[in-house]
Amino acid sequence: MREATPKTLMALLLVFSFLLLSSCKASQTNSRANSPASQGPERSSYSPTTVGAPAPEITVFDPAGHPVKLSDLRGNVVVINFWATWCGTCAMEKPLLNRFYAVFRKNPHFRLITVLYNDSAENASSYLAKHSYDLPFYTDPGSRAAYAYGLTGVPENYVVDKNGILRGKAIGPVSWNAPQVSAFIKKLLKE
Repeated sequence: MREATPKTLMALLLVFSFLLLSSCKASQTNSRANSPASQGPERSSYSPTTVGAPAPEITVFDPAGHPVKLSDLRGNVVVINFWATWCGTCAMEKPLLNRFYAVFRKNPHFRLITVLYNDSAENASSYLAKHSYDLPFYTDPGSRAAYAYGLTGVPENYVVDKNGILRGKAIGPVSWNAPQVSAFIKKLLKE
């Protein structure tokens, strides 16, 4: 495989940073913003994530209530997707994410964690079934994972390499069908 050129790296950066539509604001856009699930630390105390630094540790829960800890997934490339069923841009991103997941799910060193924000497991199950999406989803009680990543809205996406280092982030939806995205994930899987 040939080495990435500055032009390729810039395109990749654009995919993960600038291929945005408008995202659903975490605390302003939805009617559930004042629900108990959205209560927590003040927005100003959120800390941003930094690409190239260790990914913030999170624990989320599968639909059966089993915890999944990010650090337990070391040795895998992990894509973290924060989303909600009430978010219009999440709905636009989901078909592409579903197809992307279908391509990579068979790789034993790839994991997708779609984390619900300010939403319920029941809503997610219904939503995914209605659209025939085969995506795993996890809940985030108390919005601790959202807080750890400094969530500003949904969707937000993060890529963590096999060593637990944050290698990409996108505030807003990602064009999961873009060749640069697949190439980036394949490169991380080979490292």
